[in-house]
Parts: sequence; C-alpha cells; structure tokens
Amino acid sequence: MRLLTRRLHYLIMAAAVGLAPAAAHAAVAVPGLVVQQLAVAADSGPRALLDGLAQILAADPALAATPEAAAALARTAAAPVPDFVGANLPVYREIADRIIAAAPAAQRDAVRQAVGQELTRYVANDLRIMPPLQPDTIGTVPAQPPQIGAPGYKVGSVTVYPEVQAGSFFDDNIYATRTGKVSDWVGTVSPRIAVQSNWSRNALYAEAGTDLTGYWTHGSENTVDWHSLVEGRIDVDRNTRILLGVGALKEHEDRASPDAVEGLTPTPYWELNGYAGVIHRFGDFNVRVGGAVERLTFGNVEGLHGEIDNQDRNRNRYTFGVLVRDDAKPRFRPFVEGLGDIRQYDQTTDNFGYQRSSDGYRAGFGALFRLASDVSGQAFVGVMGRYYADPTFKPVIAPAADADVRWQAGETTAIIAFLDRSIEETTLVGSPGYIYTVVGGRLEQGLSPKLTGLLRLAFGHSDFQQTSRWDNEADMSVGLRYSLTSKVYLGLDYRYTQRVSGDSTVNFSRNEAYFVIGSSF
Repeated sequence: MRLLTRRLHYLIMAAAVGLAPAAAHAAVAVPGLVVQQLAVAADSGPRALLDGLAQILAADPALAATPEAAAALARTAAAPVPDFVGANLPVYREIADRIIAAAPAAQRDAVRQAVGQELTRYVANDLRIMPPLQPDTIGTVPAQPPQIGAPGYKVGSVTVYPEVQAGSFFDDNIYATRTGKVSDWVGTVSPRIAVQSNWSRNALYAEAGTDLTGYWTHGSENTVDWHSLVEGRIDVDRNTRILLGVGALKEHEDRASPDAVEGLTPTPYWELNGYAGVIHRFGDFNVRVGGAVERLTFGNVEGLHGEIDNQDRNRNRYTFGVLVRDDAKPRFRPFVEGLGDIRQYDQTTDNFGYQRSSDGYRAGFGALFRLASDVSGQAFVGVMGRYYADPTFKPVIAPAADADVRWQAGETTAIIAFLDRSIEETTLVGSPGYIYTVVGGRLEQGLSPKLTGLLRLAFGHSDFQQTSRWDNEADMSVGLRYSLTSKVYLGLDYRYTQRVSGDSTVNFSRNEAYFVIGSSF
C-alpha cells in the first residue's frame, strides 16, 4: 500500500514539468535546435510536447527516416516525460506513434522496433509506472514494462492496447517465516487493457487488469487481484491544465508485510480513490493545487483460532496540498510544497483499544535539476509529522525527504537512484506507526538489440515508534528481458529478499526465480 500512496502523491503533487532532454548518445545526433524546441514545448506539458514533436517531424521527416535517427529522436522527446504530472504511459505511446507514422514505409517496421525498445527502457525506469520492488510486494511475478511501439487498435477517436503476461516462479519461503520454510511453484496470468484518446486537445486514459495467481500445492495462497483507473486531462489553455482521476482495486497483503495477520489465507483489501488537481503558470512560476480521497477496506480471514477481525483497519484518507515552483532557470527549478493528510478510521478504537485516527502534514522545499546533459532528477527535504487521537500515542515528527536521479549513462544504459521517507500505519500493539525509509536503484543495460539486462536494489528501514521493534529489509534482483518480436517478450528474474528485525521472530529470507512471457497484441 505504500506504493499506492506514493503514486497518488506523484499524480497530484509531483514537482513536474520540463527538464531539458538528455543528450542522445546514438551515432545519429539530434540537432541542437530540435532539442531546444522540444524542451521549450515540454514546459507547457504533454500536449504541447506532442504537438511540438509533430511540427518538428512535419518540417524534417529525415529525423524518422532510419531506425538510428528515430531512436535518437525518441530519447530526446521522452526525456521530460518522467517529470510530468498524470498518467505517463499514454505520452510515451503517442511519442512512438508520431515517430513511427513519419517513417518511410520501407523502414517502418525497423523504426517501430528501434523506437519501441528505446521507449520501453524509459517506461521501465519511470518510477510512477514501474515503482521499485519492495519486500511487501512479493507474491506475484514482477511486473514487466508495457511494450511501446505496438500500434494498438484504433476505434473511433480512441486506441485500445491489450496485453497479457503469464509466468511461473519458484518461491522457497511462501509464508516468509524465519524457520520451517515452505516452498512451492506458482503460476500467474495477468491480462490488461488500456484505452487512450486520440484527441487534439485534452486527454482521457483508462486501464484495467487482473492478476490471477495459483500455487501448485498450497491452494489456500491463491489470489485474484484486479485494478482499474480512469484519468482525464483538460487543457484549458497553454498555461492551465486540470487533472481528474478515479481508481479502484482489490489486492492482498503479502506474507512479508509487517501488517499482515497470520491468517490461513492472505488478507485481501479493497481501495477506492479519486483525485483532482489544477496546474497553472504565472510567468516563471508554476503553481498547482490538488487533493485526493482514498478508501481502504480490509477483509476478515480465518485463523488457527477462528476468524481474524480486520474491520478495525478500515479507514478513509484525505490528502490536499499546494506546490509553487520557479521555472526561470531550466537547469535548477526550486519549489516549496505543503501537504496535509487526514486519516480517519471507521472504528473509534481498534481491537486492542487504540484510537488510530490521526492528522498529519509534510512541508519543505526541493528542486528539479539537470546536473549535466544526461543527469537529471528531483530532490525534496523538509519535515513531516502526525498527531494521533489516542492520548497514549506521542506525536511523530521526523525529517522528510525524497529524491530520484536519472542518469542516461550511454546509448543503451539507464540508471535510476531513489530515496523516500514516510510515516506509515501499523497494527503493532503499542505503536502509533512507523517511519519508513527506503533507498535503492535500478540499472537497465541493453546487451544486444533484443536483449536487456536488469539489476534492482532496495534497502528499507522501518522504525516502529514507542516500541523497541525495528526492521531492516533488503530486496535485490537481477533479470533478463528478450524481445522475440515487436509484440512478444520473454523475461527471467532472480530475486532475494531478507528481513532482520529487533523482533527476531519476524526475521526471514526468501529466494524466488521467475520466468515470464508477455505479449501486446
């Protein structure tokens, strides 16, 4: 659930738009004037970037005449997209569509493959589309980045993108226990569909999918999860955009989660959320105001001694905030941010007599930056706090920070480093919550035109307040992704996770090996 909270924060309050694109490392260089034009267009958001790309291609079709030239242009156009507010996947797809459409007919298939591979790498390293793996998100095959470049199916003024991923993995510790490990083979099938508008102004994006997971010998661990999302963008004018979105999902808590109860089956939960934001430019200043509401509902599960009641965890969360950023200098764009957060539980007290409703805040300053032509990112520092309804819970006040740095280290090499700190909810008796700090990175290296290597590292620390418990978690994985065709890919992954805690009874280590096949069709 930390990832869902993080995604909402990015959608509404991310320090967006428009770092100048990274320089291309391909043999074919993008002209400096084109780089500048795309950077200026990106300052006004995704629609302006796409319109600018269309104008550039109309003026100089040679930029998409060969696979090498098209790939370099795709890199340049995609560089600002990770910092946009809203759904980024449609923007990557539209960049691909425009470049592929401009390619000569004889080169179109080769251009499609080259552009698709370039933009799929960007998607894989976009933290909102492919967030870093964490130990409490085990239990299914790791999500693979969507294939970019597939033409989809145009139906009127929208394009439909179907996709399916299937896989199998071996887990040597399915219950995430310190001793008495139980292993099993697991199979998964994950169909998904996305619908994207083709309008000249405004935008609508919707996606839905399900994850079906089946264990070979431990059927009680089988799960059926699903998610759906609809997001709209209203382009009022060049300086003003409105974002609106709603989402719903059903998930389950992994056995490694510090909040998971010891049920005979995994604990299911449902989430409904909605958000709205307004982005407006006043001269050199970018101002945004946003808000979100989130509803979490947990299911009861059977335990060794009867039904485990999870209704005391049901809650609403209301988030609202404002951000002001100075865009006068493209290489360094400072901002200030204030965020309010109300968490209201349905029950006044939980099953142990604690009042867990609370009010919180996060405030501070940060900046978007471009350290060099191929290094960019954002960083934030400040303070965060929570005040609890229960008189036995002391306020939690701590330094706040988040950052991500993106380095395009070479033509086929991308590196992401990230940091995040937050105050999370807990079910631990006597503790109001825990301060969670995670740091890590991801390396993606093209090994050949069709083969990509992946390395992911994440280290988390959970500091449970008013108790002696702390958790240190490590999450490391390596993998390969091979494109059989422009629509079909294979993936291999090995993942190791470990928890070392002040409460040694919750220590565990886990090895998993995955095989994945996916297709966009």
